[in-house]
Amino acid sequence: MARVGRASVLSIALLLATVAAGFLGGVAWQRGRTVSSEPEEPAAEEPSGRRERRLVIDEVGLEPGRSAEVEAIVQHFLARKRELDEEFEDAYQPRMRELYRSTRDSIKSVLSPEQRAFYDSLLAVRYGHGGSRRDSASQPRGGDRRKGGKER
Repeated sequence: MARVGRASVLSIALLLATVAAGFLGGVAWQRGRTVSSEPEEPAAEEPSGRRERRLVIDEVGLEPGRSAEVEAIVQHFLARKRELDEEFEDAYQPRMRELYRSTRDSIKSVLSPEQRAFYDSLLAVRYGHGGSRRDSASQPRGGDRRKGGKER
């Protein structure tokens, strides 16, 4: 019986040592990630309601003149990125709609008639028109969108 008691005490001691090591490792890791002791500024709110991420360059501490130059560079980048996003959508949206359509057709081919009807009704509830909003060639850009502007 005394051996069982020692084994239990040893097991509990090892468990506590493991938990303590994990806690201390986590504290050390978190401190290593902290750049400064200043509280992080909340993200700026854009007029669209989206939150803007802070840029790494914001932490450098630029003088006002250089900060304005960097801001102009960032704005140029954002304008070019929007252009590329639109170009991407124009080029790939028809292919994505076809992929959705063919995937749904493949799924329907393995369903029973009752399941197919139920599946169609679920698509109609989620996307309207039996799922055709997403599949329609006449769909306006940005049709059935969720957060982040990406279709799911």
